[in-house]
Amino acid sequence: MQSIKSSTYSVINTLKKILIVSCQASSGEPLDSPEHIKALALSAIMGGAKALRLEGVENIKSVRAATHLPIIGLTKSKTVKENERLNKVYITSSYAEAKSLAEAGCDIIALDATSRPRPDNLSLKETISRVHNELIKPVWADISTFEEGMNAYSCGADLVSTTLFGYTKETEQMTSVGPGLDLLKKLVEHIDVPVILEGRVWHPEEVKKAFRYGAFAVVVGSAITRPQLITERFVRMIPNK
Repeated sequence: MQSIKSSTYSVINTLKKILIVSCQASSGEPLDSPEHIKALALSAIMGGAKALRLEGVENIKSVRAATHLPIIGLTKSKTVKENERLNKVYITSSYAEAKSLAEAGCDIIALDATSRPRPDNLSLKETISRVHNELIKPVWADISTFEEGMNAYSCGADLVSTTLFGYTKETEQMTSVGPGLDLLKKLVEHIDVPVILEGRVWHPEEVKKAFRYGAFAVVVGSAITRPQLITERFVRMIPNK
């Protein structure tokens, strides 16, 4: 079993062996408003979620006013189009965005920790250092490969998550394989900070398997909070005439 080094951030301990629910809605979707995101978040909490992953300052402010549970906060760049996300950083892409999340009331800053250049020209290590020293917040590193996970760890990330596995140019061919369980397992064997399974977790059995592999926590998003995607999965099962 992975030996986790002690952290100066007490909030990290509260994430051990829990389900974190990601409550997000893309621009133009019916649920894309702070009021609706708050309703999703509170519904997830009623179901047993012990922490939340939220995108956007206004959404975080709205949910923060309604719960004291840990919030992992992130931003998504409005200037990076959907079809550019395989190649460009778009999750909390600058220190300024991280600062806005801290001010909104989140407990942990999630950011892109891939090898791609950041728009503000800060290195990953510089960004993490500033979040630690100026915002006094832990950093959740979203990665897509083992090498990125190891680099994020060496740069001082407090948690490493498989969030971007399948969502970068290097890993897009892996989208059909489901969540990054093998990536999770390999990271657990090599680093002593919490490793999180996130991304394309659709089945309760995958959550169980993730914890068996040593996951510190598991994040589920679309399978719980994206009604249109859930509906599509059922519609696809209708036989062709």
